[in-house]
Amino acid sequence: MNPLEKNYSKALKWIDSLNQNKIVPGLHRITKLMNHLNNPQNKLKIIMVGGTNAKGNTCHNLNYNLNKVGIKTGCYTSPHLHTIRERIRIGNKKISKDKFTRAIFDLKCIDEEHNIGATYFEILTALAYFYFNENKVDYAIMEIGLGGEWDAVNIGNSKIAILTTLGIDHVDYLGHTIEEIATTKAKIVREKSILITGWEKEYHKYIPKCKSLDYSNNMNNWIELVFQKLKIKASIEIISMPGRFERFKNFTLDVAHNEQAMEYLLKKDNDYENIIIGILEDKNASDIIKKLPQRANIMVCNLPTERGTSSQKLSKIARNMKYRCSEYNSVKEAMENAKEQKTLITGSFYTVSEGRNYLELKGHREL
Repeated sequence: MNPLEKNYSKALKWIDSLNQNKIVPGLHRITKLMNHLNNPQNKLKIIMVGGTNAKGNTCHNLNYNLNKVGIKTGCYTSPHLHTIRERIRIGNKKISKDKFTRAIFDLKCIDEEHNIGATYFEILTALAYFYFNENKVDYAIMEIGLGGEWDAVNIGNSKIAILTTLGIDHVDYLGHTIEEIATTKAKIVREKSILITGWEKEYHKYIPKCKSLDYSNNMNNWIELVFQKLKIKASIEIISMPGRFERFKNFTLDVAHNEQAMEYLLKKDNDYENIIIGILEDKNASDIIKKLPQRANIMVCNLPTERGTSSQKLSKIARNMKYRCSEYNSVKEAMENAKEQKTLITGSFYTVSEGRNYLELKGHREL
């Protein structure tokens, strides 16, 4: 292993040790961290994307279309499918191993010297803001990871805020009602923010006062509205993303991981013989599973993370709902048993990542 690879491996090992699988809301740690970096987020024009579903797709398509017309953008999304560096891009280019490694070691020094105790997500968010400012991007497109109000990304101020969809998600952290969740998610909106939203009008009362509000329930229109606000005249091209209704041979892969997303996915196609599914513990597995077609064979899987719901628990839920169900130790094992039958792989980013690895789809290896 050459020195770069060795140091990169050390950087990954350190950040992976920072409770990656635990969610710790609050802005006090990220505030300290950004202060020691001279608050690069305050020097950026930020397009902040929050909501329940379609955040990543919106970020990537906005990034692609702004780049196409010559605007330099940074794009920060989460989680990743295969490599952590997918989360931080300038244009279509992932942050390099060298720059990622150097930045992680610098942040490690700051975190340890000042006893901040920053989380995995906070370190990456700080890195993204610093990297985008250092590279003088025209706009930083920043995806909210969890909720809004207490998410580390919300340390920045949105020039344009996009609230995509609204649904029940992360109830342990955001609230148990749609109204509580709306209130928390909407806190990415500032008084001077230009807001674009897919939320129905009845939920607009939970959105703070802002400069302007435009509504559409269509991602194409959200991007067109951003272009209008920035006074850019150009046609919009929607591109596909890995793990979003991605088809290969008899398999379809999609990262749908809540009830709303699963319903949307199955409206496109629900004629599957098998559904391979793995779900994280902080999701409502019952609400997700009940959206699946009864005629399909449900193949529940363990996931390679401590946050995963066990296949045994998922199987019990599915069988209580009268589904035909089989249990597997891994996504790979389930895929081998699916043979050539039409099969959906879904439920989480982990499920799709394992599926893409097995199929050796483009981007599955660390590059």
